[in-house]
Amino acid sequence: MAGRLLAMSLGLLAAALSARADPGPTPRSEVAIVQSRLTNGARRYAIPIQVGSVAMLASLDTGSTGLRILPGVLGPTDAQAGAEPESYGYASGSRYEGVAGEARVALGGVEGRPSVHLIRSIGCYAYLPRCPASRTTLANYGIAGDGLPCEGFKAIIGIDMAPGRVGNPLRSMGVRRWIVELPRPGEGDGRLILNPTEAETEGFVMVPLAAPYAHQRGGGLHDAVPGCLSNGSTHARACGVVLLDTGGPGLAVANGRLERDTWPDGTEAALELFDTNGGVAARAALTTGVRDQGTRLSFRQDSRVLGVVIYAGVAPYYAYSVLYDPRRQMIGLKPRPPGPAAEGPRAVVLAATPAGP
Repeated sequence: MAGRLLAMSLGLLAAALSARADPGPTPRSEVAIVQSRLTNGARRYAIPIQVGSVAMLASLDTGSTGLRILPGVLGPTDAQAGAEPESYGYASGSRYEGVAGEARVALGGVEGRPSVHLIRSIGCYAYLPRCPASRTTLANYGIAGDGLPCEGFKAIIGIDMAPGRVGNPLRSMGVRRWIVELPRPGEGDGRLILNPTEAETEGFVMVPLAAPYAHQRGGGLHDAVPGCLSNGSTHARACGVVLLDTGGPGLAVANGRLERDTWPDGTEAALELFDTNGGVAARAALTTGVRDQGTRLSFRQDSRVLGVVIYAGVAPYYAYSVLYDPRRQMIGLKPRPPGPAAEGPRAVVLAATPAGP
């Protein structure tokens, strides 16, 4: 009898933990994506959230995971700190140290108690000692602020699909899928659509996440997909994995073995993404070198990543609405109408594959 009661108790505990880790789906909701500029001209994107009693704008980053909050923002009862240390870094070289905790978080019509990273200190990785975190004091530092004093945001919400101790807060709040419609230069607010309806997911072409990054825990390249960047004049191509990233302001090719002299500003190029059969599923035409369109192009060799990586930044979001589907481990793309800027990235319409239920 005691063994049976113990088994029942363990079963109830497991069910409770499972329910907490995987809550039921929440209704459809929308959150505005707000665009702003730093004093150096860089565009940034953020969404309004509330953590405990504190309302704020959090930098929206599809190239990272987790809600991470700088010190001095929350009141003593707005979040509960845990005992586990948490460290997280970004491609800029900035690294945040602190503890994992949890807090009541609300965005749009969704609420929950996701894990959060309560930042205690900031610094740089050794390979980038002059990262943004080194350029101002902690009190004046803002996330995604390029190290400019009193610019940027006091929190960042990373919504890629990578698992982590401080993971994507949307998933732990009952969001099963989400669509990012990023505001383009000259437009008003964009939209983050949580739990879109079936009608809203029609017309998307689905592309798979690329191995090995899709199997890494918490990696910044988790959501990379197979693809190529090709030169319309010389037909030179760099092929590997492509990362769409609302936190990345420009294009960069790592380990691509391309001749940079043949990619001057004004080069007509195409970004191609592949489906599960290796065919071209989506193609965006773009003109390199236009800062406001996210198409300034740089090249580098980087031994810290495997093979060729194309950091596509915000440019694909100007051409496509982007659907994230964690259950299927796929990303969907749906062409957007042309934006206000003639030189902006343009979607080439191809056959759509169903986004599924």
